[in-house]
Amino acid sequence: MQEVADARAIRNRILRNFEISVRPGISEAEQKRLLHIVIVGGGPTGIEFGAELYDFVQEDVRRLYSSETQHVKVSIIEAMKILPSFDHSLQDYAVKKIGERTQMTLLHDKVIRVDANSVTLSDGSVLPCGLVVWSTGLAPREFTNNLRFAKNGRGQLVTDGHLKCLGENPCNNVYALGDCADVDRDPLPCTAQAAERAGRYLAAALNEREHGKRPAPFKFSNMGMLAYIGEYQALSNFSLWKASGHSAWVLWRLAYATRLGSWRLRMQVPMDWMKSFIFGRDTSRF
Repeated sequence: MQEVADARAIRNRILRNFEISVRPGISEAEQKRLLHIVIVGGGPTGIEFGAELYDFVQEDVRRLYSSETQHVKVSIIEAMKILPSFDHSLQDYAVKKIGERTQMTLLHDKVIRVDANSVTLSDGSVLPCGLVVWSTGLAPREFTNNLRFAKNGRGQLVTDGHLKCLGENPCNNVYALGDCADVDRDPLPCTAQAAERAGRYLAAALNEREHGKRPAPFKFSNMGMLAYIGEYQALSNFSLWKASGHSAWVLWRLAYATRLGSWRLRMQVPMDWMKSFIFGRDTSRF
């Protein structure tokens, strides 16, 4: 799950499975399989996807498939603790909220096999499902693999403190940032916050070089983390302040809106949120 196209394909697959489940002759066991969504990985991406999916089914899909919604089940599989970068109290709060949802399950296990219609866990149990979303770990793209620069054990491009690629860089002007790169001896988290800060730094550094100045090395300090857990509740994890529930959800939305790239988006996205809140999300396939 990396691109907008992936999100659209997941959405269409979910709606397609609902459409298939109402066809004549479909057994109850097959309905349950089609409407069982498995999410592998309990990091922020997996938890937020599960939360948004749960809201989508409960608030929007239920209106169209009221009788089939009872067969919906969302399983989040995580071998370790969910949201490992968050405070323990916030982890426990998320586990509690997930446990309160009758159609959402958290499984502490490892996935050893993924098939077209099921996943197999390390204890040998097989979970029939209609969709598997893999959100654990990052793998480099083919483009990154083919670049002849220095790489670390995870396949990321290794850069110096100025985000310049190490290794075969004859022109000395190739830079890398984001999930595909890591700073030598100062590893960065693979988060949007780190990538956005690195992008701002590099833009300013290139302008400084253009005027004959030598920029200081890039330094990243974590400003905190936010995660949505469903039902208009979120987690706020800051060094001096931690919160959960509806107040954290308001902060999560405000932080998201203020970090958008233009004033047009800062106006458009809240309007889209309001439209979805009043009229519901679009359930058509496209």
